[in-house]
Amino acid sequence: MFLDRIKNFKSYKTETTPCKIKLSSNENPFDLPEWLKEKIVQEVKKIPFQRYPDPTSKKLKKVIADFYGVNPENIVLGNGSDELIQLLTIIIGTTEQPVMYPIPTFPMYQVSADIVGRPKVEFSLDENFQLNKEEIDKALEKKPVLAFFASPNNPTGNTFDKELIKYVADKNVFTVVDEAYIDFSDKDDFVKEALERENLVVLRTMSKIGLAGIRLGVLIANERIAKEIDKARPPFNITYPTQVIGEIVLTEGRDEIKKQINIIKEERKRVIKEVSSIEGVKIYPSDANFFLMKVPDGNLVHKKLIEKGVLIRNMSHLPKMENCLRVSIGKPEENTAFIKALKEVMSEIVFS
Repeated sequence: MFLDRIKNFKSYKTETTPCKIKLSSNENPFDLPEWLKEKIVQEVKKIPFQRYPDPTSKKLKKVIADFYGVNPENIVLGNGSDELIQLLTIIIGTTEQPVMYPIPTFPMYQVSADIVGRPKVEFSLDENFQLNKEEIDKALEKKPVLAFFASPNNPTGNTFDKELIKYVADKNVFTVVDEAYIDFSDKDDFVKEALERENLVVLRTMSKIGLAGIRLGVLIANERIAKEIDKARPPFNITYPTQVIGEIVLTEGRDEIKKQINIIKEERKRVIKEVSSIEGVKIYPSDANFFLMKVPDGNLVHKKLIEKGVLIRNMSHLPKMENCLRVSIGKPEENTAFIKALKEVMSEIVFS
C-alpha cells in the first residue's frame, strides 16, 4: 500500500557482467599515479573520522572554482551529479509541473522525475540524434518548467545545438545543461550563460575524468541561484574523504588529469577510425569519452563480445536505439583488444 506509487517504477540500469576488459561505464580507464595516491593516503590518515566534515566544503569549493574558472559562490556540490539532478527535480517549480528532456538521453532525468512523481514531457531527437525545433515546440506546449539537456549527450555522444538549448531557456523554462562529458569536447560550454542567467545552470562531474569512486558532482550557476539551490542540499553530503581527495587531485594532480584526457581523445580518434572500416558497423560522431555504433544485431554482437572478454553497453532497449552499442574509450591495449574482438565477431555475423 505505502509503496504502490513505485510498483511499476523502472530503476537505473547498470552493466555489471564480469569481463576482463570493461568498456561499458564511460569511466576514465586510467588510475591515479602512485605518487598522487601516496599524497592522498597521507592526508586521509589525518581525517578525524569521528567528526562530521565541513558542511560547506569551503576548501574544496575554492579548488573547484579555480578548476572551472568561476567563483566559489557560483558552485553547489553534490554526491555525484545524480544527487544534483534529483535535487533540481524536487525544488524547481512544483511537483505537478512537468519536466522535459529529449530521448534517448541519460536515464537519470526520467528516474528522478518518477521518484518525485512529476509529469514527464519526453520529445524525440532526429535521426542523427540532434535536437529538433518542431519536437521542442510540441514539448513546450505542455508547459514544462524544468528542462534537462545532456551535451555531449549520453548515450549518443554528440553535442546539441547551443541555440536550441538557449531557445528553451528563453521560453522561461529552468534549463539544466549537463556537461558531464565536456572535458572531452572541443565545443563551447554553457558556463558563461549559467553565470549570466537566472534560469540556466550547468552540471559537471568528476566521475568521467578519473574520480568516479569518490562521487563528486558540481552545479555552476549565478551567485543568487546557487545560494538558493544550496539551501536544499542535504547537510554533510560531501564526505570528509571526498573533500580531501578532491582537493589534492584537482590541485597537485591537475596536470595528470589533463594528460589522461588528451590520451583518451587521441584514442577515440584511433578507435573510431579503425571501427569505421569494419563492414556492417555504423559510427555516430562523438564529443565524449565513448562512441555509439549501430550493428546488424546488437544483442548478438554484445553477447559475442562478452564471450571474448570484452564488455560494452547494449543500448538496444532505449527508444530509437535498436541494435546500438555504446563503447567507452579504454587504455590503448584495451581498445586494441576490443577492435580485434569486434572484427572477429562482425566477420562471423556478416559472412555467416
